[in-house]
Amino acid sequence: MTVAELILKYVEALVWPSVVLIFLYRFRRGIGELIARTRSLATPAGSIEFTERAGELLDDAATDQEERVPTTARRGVLRRLERSAESLQDGKILWADDRPRNNIALVRLFESMGMQVDLALSTEEGLERLEVRSYHIVITDLERDGDEDAGNTLIKRMSERGIDVPVVIYSGSSRLRAQADRRAFATTTGPDRLIHYVIDLMERARFA
Repeated sequence: MTVAELILKYVEALVWPSVVLIFLYRFRRGIGELIARTRSLATPAGSIEFTERAGELLDDAATDQEERVPTTARRGVLRRLERSAESLQDGKILWADDRPRNNIALVRLFESMGMQVDLALSTEEGLERLEVRSYHIVITDLERDGDEDAGNTLIKRMSERGIDVPVVIYSGSSRLRAQADRRAFATTTGPDRLIHYVIDLMERARFA
């Protein structure tokens, strides 16, 4: 090998790393975003783990609510949860219920999706929180604080104060459909349907 060939190989060995470094520096922002998106994608193992954990929480919520979630409905809501991860991220829920222990499983489920859930034990506490903080969704039970129409009362008081946040009434009360205020976005006794309504409202907020 001649001296010229040795020099050429030496130059090539120096040039290519320099080209790569320049490329990486110039397109660092795009590469960083690509890496972030790649990390956010669920691997098959991660997807299975998420589905199992979310399914357990949904089953716990159904037990707490004494509601049966059919297998097809269970499978459908878990699939939708996985597809809606980006829409739910950083969503803010105010949950008004004087028995928050009954909602622990769903609270944990929403928090696992990157949402923040604030609890209010009374209508007054809920209104105070709504006055000082913005929320995407309000979830309330129907009966609370000795008031059989506490959920409706909260909706009425919100309207009087000009607080425009969609409300979902989630309750096991047999009077739910007949007594719920028409201004409620939705009413339900089923945890799977509540999850669907939360996704509906978050997608509306994101893409409105």
